Amino acid sequence: MTKDLPPPAADLPAPTPEGALIRRVRESLRPRLSIPAAAQLADVSEATWGNVERGYRTKKGGQDPVPVAGSSATIAHMAYAIGIVPADLEAVGRADAAAVLREMQGPESEAVGVRTDRGVVVISVPPDLAEEDREELRLWGAQMAKFLDERRKDQKP
Repeated sequence: MTKDLPPPAADLPAPTPEGALIRRVRESLRPRLSIPAAAQLADVSEATWGNVERGYRTKKGGQDPVPVAGSSATIAHMAYAIGIVPADLEAVGRADAAAVLREMQGPESEAVGVRTDRGVVVISVPPDLAEEDREELRLWGAQMAKFLDERRKDQKP
């Protein structure tokens, strides 16, 4: 009895632009965020997270892979969990998910995502906040993350 082999990589659907964005951001976080940890943060299953990143799901019995594009809510929750902002989703053609993400952030705010060595610091700001003030908040977020890292190091026995 032979085990069915997965199809060659050339036969697999390409990741969606949003799936590629989500994977790129997740893998750029330091320390790197695993799929199980990211899925838990977004309150989605590990399988859903992986399927969205890959752009397909596999069926049992060796059947051909099925293309996957996450719903707007799923993509928004995944984006929120790793600090992707609505403009990033719009840039990859997911204005629907960007709208859901804006709703999640609240009607009078936007999120400024600050990528740090420890993950993402998300700061809610008014939509009309000047870019120079946003940049200052990004710097404060990075300083805050660094301070917390140093504090944790000092507290370890």
